[in-house]
Amino acid sequence: MEQELAAGNGNDEEEEEAQETPRRSVDSTSSSSKKRKKEWKGKKDSVTSDPLLDMFNEVSGDLKIVTKLIGKMAQTMERDTTNQEKSMNEDPQQKLREKAVNEDRRLEFTGAEVIQAALMFAKVPDQMGMMLALLEPLRREYIVNMLHGN
Repeated sequence: MEQELAAGNGNDEEEEEAQETPRRSVDSTSSSSKKRKKEWKGKKDSVTSDPLLDMFNEVSGDLKIVTKLIGKMAQTMERDTTNQEKSMNEDPQQKLREKAVNEDRRLEFTGAEVIQAALMFAKVPDQMGMMLALLEPLRREYIVNMLHGN
């Protein structure tokens, strides 16, 4: 009887360990394989005795998928075209002028100096690009030299 109790106690310990330690399910298939299984089930159910009809049904399903994908591609192309048209309507030179004038104001030039610099930038747009390409400490000096005609 003691042996039975000892044997019984051994089983209880194993049961407790099994309850304490949760084990993962062996079924750890990826979502893509689940998707394939699901698709296969649908195809399996729709199988008829006519192989030609089955082939047409499969092709019809493929065409629906292709149609959706082409629709998405068309939407993307249309959005890209719209974005390109917007960017073409914006004058990059105008943006550069605005940036240069804002930089002049930030460098604390007077209103008259900002206007003179803007006129110079309109006459020679390369000076505007050059000023913006310079390091920040040199920009003020560049504009002062430009305004004094050096």
